[in-house]
Amino acid sequence: MKKIFSVLSALILASSCVFFAGCSETKSTGSDFTFDYAMVGNPESLDPQYASDTSSMTVIGNLFTGLFTMDDNGVLSNGVAEDYSISNDGLTYKFKLRSDCYWFYDKNEDEAVDEGEYFPVTAHDFVFAFQRIFNPETCSPHRETFLCIKNAKDIIAGSADYKSIGVSATSDSELVFELDYPSAGFLSSLASSSAMPCNEEFFYNTKGRYGLDDKSIISNGAFFVRQWFYDPYGHDNFVYMQRNLANNKYDKIYPVALNFYIKDNYEESVESFSNGDSDVLISFINDKKKYKDNNIKKYDNYTLGIIINSDNPRYNNLNIRKALAYGIDKESFEGKLSDDLQAAYGIIPPGVSFLNKSYRELNSEKIAAISMEGTTIDYNPELAVSFYEQGMNVMNLQSLENIKILVPENLMDTDYLHLVTQSWQTLFGFYIGIEEVAEDEYYQRIKDKDYTMAVYPMTGDYNNPIAVLENFESGYNNIGYSNSKLDSLISELRNLDNYNNGIQKYLEAEKIILNDFSFIPVFYKSEYEIMGTGNDDIFYDPFTKQLFFRHAKYFE
Repeated sequence: MKKIFSVLSALILASSCVFFAGCSETKSTGSDFTFDYAMVGNPESLDPQYASDTSSMTVIGNLFTGLFTMDDNGVLSNGVAEDYSISNDGLTYKFKLRSDCYWFYDKNEDEAVDEGEYFPVTAHDFVFAFQRIFNPETCSPHRETFLCIKNAKDIIAGSADYKSIGVSATSDSELVFELDYPSAGFLSSLASSSAMPCNEEFFYNTKGRYGLDDKSIISNGAFFVRQWFYDPYGHDNFVYMQRNLANNKYDKIYPVALNFYIKDNYEESVESFSNGDSDVLISFINDKKKYKDNNIKKYDNYTLGIIINSDNPRYNNLNIRKALAYGIDKESFEGKLSDDLQAAYGIIPPGVSFLNKSYRELNSEKIAAISMEGTTIDYNPELAVSFYEQGMNVMNLQSLENIKILVPENLMDTDYLHLVTQSWQTLFGFYIGIEEVAEDEYYQRIKDKDYTMAVYPMTGDYNNPIAVLENFESGYNNIGYSNSKLDSLISELRNLDNYNNGIQKYLEAEKIILNDFSFIPVFYKSEYEIMGTGNDDIFYDPFTKQLFFRHAKYFE
């Protein structure tokens, strides 16, 4: 049940609103409620320049504000940035910062914004943050996100000092980025969690504890951490956050507090939502009967494809891979799939945006799936059998051993895979079963190459086609895929000064992957944000997996 903020706390908020005028609310707006969320796993760190796990990223997204924010359509809006300009050569970005975004640290723990507990975010905070990203002692996993910044590659190579990174402050409110080459994706990268500011004085005052406990973190976002409790042997673990009143004036913060309950696994998260102890659930499955009264948002952000262990000499034979691809009758899926699945022919799912449209509207998947021989990579039983026989002749085999497809639990209803395996059994005579395992075990087995064939969920870390394509870059994936031509194309796409110039290159990249037959797309898969009855405007980013509660509302 939704909890209304206490009368005492409301009085404190009212007194604080005298200082920051105009923040008083009434319940009719859906504001002044506490929201609960059962998240899986304890945050590893609340240090934006270091953290990468989903739980950490969700807390960080509500704790910090960067230069920009991004909605689920990939559209940027100002965060700390008030305005910016780009030089004609695309190599210099100058930002003017807002004067009303504040760091807040509740020293006396009275919830009010008292003198000495808040101070403005400055350009120097961003300079320090980017120096930390490239400081080898930080061990940041986010350095490659910002390769276009001046001296980034030299710093990573060890031939330049991390403080030479091309980020500088000409004043408290003016920030400058210098790039080594133009990059159309640079502004979007500044909306990522790793690009959040870091106050140097506070950082050093934590004496190496920054982001590791509730006393060693400061907020410049919508909420601040009041308490973070975690006992690895206990079950009552949580992160409790309260509204950051210092930052309520510019962009209204609707909830008064957040309870992030830390669960050990996904099943516990589902149970909490079912019991009404969590206000939102992220799920691959939408039970229409069970959730008929819930507010549900759907995101088509995954492509499920068949991958084959590159160390398997039989199934990984190119002719056998081709046979498998041409042996899937996707047209027969029509009318047989649940709402969360649709037949897939391309690599990039329809939920990925490009130039404010679905990427698939601009580049047809059927065009992407044209083979080097000029045929569409689609159901062709004669061609499938021909490739199968060629592969068997080359390997001097009469038949292939029966195997099981590895699938992560809670991803999909595996009954639909029988539409694929039955077609293969009819054409090729071998039986392929299905093995569902826990998500952690699944990814460990993929990494260890402890499988023959698997269904692999492919998506991006952010809303852009290149984020999906980067999963196929040599040396940066767990599926053993490598193609030097694709690597060169991805490098070109990263360095584009204008996204309009990339539309054909994205299509070319998809065709390269499809024609290698190492990832055979089968389904586009939906993911769901399921909000409890009465809840609204809890924003979910299906690519970063973050939930944002700043504008969350509850209507009785």
